[in-house]
This record gives sequence, C-alpha cells and structure tokens, in this order.
Amino acid sequence: MEGVFNTTGRTNIPDSYTYTPQNEQEAWIAIMHACVAVDDDVADEELDEMAQTLADLPLFEGHDIMAYSRSVFYAHVQLGSKILIDNSVDLISAENRPALFAHTIQLVLSDSVVTEKEEELIQYLYSALDMDENQAQEIVREVLILNKDKK
Repeated sequence: MEGVFNTTGRTNIPDSYTYTPQNEQEAWIAIMHACVAVDDDVADEELDEMAQTLADLPLFEGHDIMAYSRSVFYAHVQLGSKILIDNSVDLISAENRPALFAHTIQLVLSDSVVTEKEEELIQYLYSALDMDENQAQEIVREVLILNKDKK
C-alpha cells in the first residue's frame, strides 16, 4: 500500500510547505481532487463531473471555486493524495461526510475506469472520514445502481 502514497519522486517540496484548506468548501475540492488525481490521470469526464457537482451544490454558492482549485492543484503536486485528504477531513462537517463520499464515488466512476490506486484511496477515504464500512459499502452500491445504465 505504501507505493500508492509514495512521494519520493517529489523532491522539490520545500521543507516549510504545508497545506490546510481555508474552509469546508476547499476541503471538499481537495478530497475530490485527491481521489481522481491519485493515478496521475485526471480524465476530462472527471473534471466535467467535478465542475458540475460543485456548481449544483448549495454549499459552494458564493465561493470562488477556481481560487480553491488552484490551491488544491498546487498542494496535490507538492504533497500527494493521502496528505491532501489527511489535511482536509477535519474541515468536513459530520453531516456532509456521507454526501462528500457519494459525490467522490460518482466522480471516480465518471470516466468508467476505476484504477487500483483510485479504489485504494476510496477505501482510505471512508476510514479518514470516520465512516462505518457498512455505510460506505451502501453508498457505493447506491451510486453503482444510479450509474448502471450510464456509459
């Protein structure tokens, strides 16, 4: 499992670089991006799905999604997916965690390819969000049912 989160290739990280999202909205973007970018291949479908999700959620109304995204993208390049999640989960309110998890599953499925790295990080995510495994499995089943006929 260590190989998925290995950041040894990221030798240009300043020792003093840290990242903490400004608010819950930026934390959502960080977690969602971490899950689709873990395999270093963010598909257009994933970007489209993420943009649509953020545009549709009242939580993001009046927020500068592009500014948050720039911070998140830079942080991901510097730190990697696991650290991005670790630095973001505490900002996600308990009542929003299942919704974030469901939207992230939808996002990962949007390109019709779930890589091994994406699957491992999704497993890490439900644990980091302090979700029960049964609840996480039920959310995955529901999202898969909703996506059954999409191609």
